[in-house]
Amino acid sequence: MKKVAELIPRLKRFKHKDTEIEFTEGITELVQEREASGIEDREIPRSAEYQDQFGFLMRLADISPRSAVLESFRAVESAAAKKAARIYPEIESRHARSPLQLQKMLKGEVLSKQEYYQFNQLRKLRNEAAHAEEFDIRGMPVEAYIDVALSLAARLEAENS
Repeated sequence: MKKVAELIPRLKRFKHKDTEIEFTEGITELVQEREASGIEDREIPRSAEYQDQFGFLMRLADISPRSAVLESFRAVESAAAKKAARIYPEIESRHARSPLQLQKMLKGEVLSKQEYYQFNQLRKLRNEAAHAEEFDIRGMPVEAYIDVALSLAARLEAENS
């Protein structure tokens, strides 16, 4: 039993009933990276719009955690596409929203190194939620995902103004 306990912190993926430790571990790493990089210190004040969107997504998470994750990432993707279109006005908006084109632009001037890392981690976790056969994670991991996603979207939106 002691050897099993020693292995638990190293697990990358473990499924028991409806629990996906991989998603939880991924969001935990993302939150820790955000704290270590000082991004939280640069967070913009939580607007009423943020609070409304956060509340809506948390209610959605009670019904469908997968849908809440997908919608949260959509907010980030939309904000990033708007910022990319502002920086690269020659790109048509429909091309700015294609995942491949957006990735190329984000790597350039659109996102800082930390924001690009956050965007990619959020995207990976979104993909996991979208493609997992059973995704019914509740509580802190989904709440943290929503918060990180909406915070990044809010920073990008503020920079669009």
